[in-house]
Amino acid sequence: MRTRIAPTPSGLLHLGNAWSFTLTWLAARAAPRGQGHVRLRIDDLDAARAQDAYLEDIFASLRWLGIDWDSGPRDVAEFKALYSQRLRMDHYRDAVKTLQEHGCTYVCSCTRAEIRTQTGSSGAVYPGTCRIRGLEFGLPDHAVRFRMPDDVVQVRDADGGRFELRPARDIGDFVVWRRDDEPAYQIASVVDDMEHSVDFVVRGLDLMPSTGAQAALAAALGLYAFKQVRFWHHPLVVDDTGEKLSKSKRAESLAALREQFPDPAPILRWFARSLGRDEQGVHTVRDLLPGFDPIQISTKPLLLSDFWRFVNSGTSDR
Repeated sequence: MRTRIAPTPSGLLHLGNAWSFTLTWLAARAAPRGQGHVRLRIDDLDAARAQDAYLEDIFASLRWLGIDWDSGPRDVAEFKALYSQRLRMDHYRDAVKTLQEHGCTYVCSCTRAEIRTQTGSSGAVYPGTCRIRGLEFGLPDHAVRFRMPDDVVQVRDADGGRFELRPARDIGDFVVWRRDDEPAYQIASVVDDMEHSVDFVVRGLDLMPSTGAQAALAAALGLYAFKQVRFWHHPLVVDDTGEKLSKSKRAESLAALREQFPDPAPILRWFARSLGRDEQGVHTVRDLLPGFDPIQISTKPLLLSDFWRFVNSGTSDR
């Protein structure tokens, strides 16, 4: 089983990231006969927001949590020299060219403001305004969108069963190449996962639409191995309004938690409780391994306020 931890260096990591990384690591290390493989993949395509301080935070946070990995960069210097997505631009361009040759893309001139006007919402599915415009490829300041088929897609769940997603409804014609002449997340993620032989993806429930989008994209690219990838969509850490934690909203950062706690035991004990486990005796991430099974984990979200109550009650000190 090959999985990956895929942070972005666009801000300081937070408690929700720690939860996802821990679940990914546990899923791999709990694999039969110790055959789980964890790859560290840092998604740095957003060059405008990527900073060295955020890259350093990724390595510092993973090591503080006690999470190791089997392949990928070991520090910032090695990442920049050998593992940056910026070094793989030709791979993403080739994938988009393949889609174009198969008639699976079209050029889009719509700005975000225009899309908001068209749909009446900033989060609505793109209505396909440019689908029939026939704009020429290679125009400056234009995006390339994937022409999403109406088909229902099937993906594998963590237990190997299959479930259906409807990406045409949930995400629509998404961007594969951005207006600033950079690859978009979906195309880079699919290309990287397939080239790195990833077959088990751990991600939040909020990314279910991305799973459907990537399944449709992989099918259009002829990446048939994607059909065998298992997906585990885990519950999120949310605030009291139900909003997931966000780097842009300055949610509790792991950097701040590292300053507050000498080790991650309080966080790991809260994770243990959230997993329905006895938190007593949990000191390291390896203490969460015995009996770990992703299939048995509830989909109920984790409340940030519960974490602070747990910590302040003294329960986390046991």
